[in-house]
Amino acid sequence: MHLSGFRRKSHMLASLASGFTLIELLVTIAVLAILAAIAAPSFNSLINSSRLTTQANSMVASLQHARSESIRLNRKVSLCASSDGVNCSGAMTWNRWITRVDGDGEVLGDVAGPASVKVAADVSAVTFGSDGLARAADGLLSKAAITFCIDTTRPAENTRVVSLVSGTRMLVKKQAGNCK
Repeated sequence: MHLSGFRRKSHMLASLASGFTLIELLVTIAVLAILAAIAAPSFNSLINSSRLTTQANSMVASLQHARSESIRLNRKVSLCASSDGVNCSGAMTWNRWITRVDGDGEVLGDVAGPASVKVAADVSAVTFGSDGLARAADGLLSKAAITFCIDTTRPAENTRVVSLVSGTRMLVKKQAGNCK
């Protein structure tokens, strides 16, 4: 009897002492640190790509909003670069842009992006007429290219170009390039 009680106690002590040793824990932490170091650059690439896509999608949404408001209000509505959120700046850098009704200047939307994303365009404004078509000053259907860029090599395709063609059609294209 006495011997069997001893075995039971030693078995209980062994089960209480089971677990990881300090060396096993340190090896596990070292392996996790190495895996995290390998994954970090890929994660930065994902974040940059997401920032570019978000900004490009915001521009497409702003263009669609300006177009729909021009039809709804039966008036000209412009999407343009702005430095103060109220007036069009006439600049070709679009780090902040507004949607406003021509004539009375009512601001329908104001979008500002992160400083890490550089935005440049080949036009200072896109104006939609009451028919929903974007037209240039000469009356022809307008086209525009608005470029979003992060000055990085991760991702390799560090640029998104939002193109307006035929006065209404919007395209987003990924490409590699240098930020201007």
